[in-house]
This record gives sequence, C-alpha cells and structure tokens, in this order.
Amino acid sequence: MPLVVYVEDQNHGRMAKTHDDRKGTLLALCEAAPEGSLMRCVQRCGDTMLNEVQLREFADELNGLPMEMKSGTVRKLVAAAEFAIASHGYLYFVGT
Repeated sequence: MPLVVYVEDQNHGRMAKTHDDRKGTLLALCEAAPEGSLMRCVQRCGDTMLNEVQLREFADELNGLPMEMKSGTVRKLVAAAEFAIASHGYLYFVGT
C-alpha cells in the first residue's frame, strides 16, 4: 500500500490528498535522505505530520533534488506542501 499524504487545514480538516507511486519513489527518497533532514522524518510505518514552518524546509529539500529525481510524485508533493503553506496548514503522511 503506498504512502498517503493529506493536506490539512488549521483545524485538521482534510483539503486534498495525494499518494506515493506504486514503486514507492517518494518513500525511497525519504529513507535515503541525510540524517537531520525533514525528508528523513517521513516513515514507512506510522504517521508523520509537518507544520507550516517545517514544510518550508521540506519543500526546499524536495526542490533541491537533482532534476532526474524530480518525478511526477515529487512534483505533486511539492505542490501539496505549497498548498499547505499557503493555507497555514499541515501535511499528514499516513504510513502502512
């Protein structure tokens, strides 16, 4: 089952949903990210929530990936993060 990502508003109402691809591209990138990065916080099992401040750094990390790593899944996640930031909300990652 792929990782599911929700964009939530300030009251944790769900405004949008996206997910990792079947190959687990996003999760693989997060697991390979350097220690201390926000990408590394996203876990295969369990849930992760990033707030507006954390999302700015998270989006910068994703945007800083080499072009060949910026798959459609990564671009969708950047868009979701930017939507959450603009809404003063959260990204909620639901692991398996």
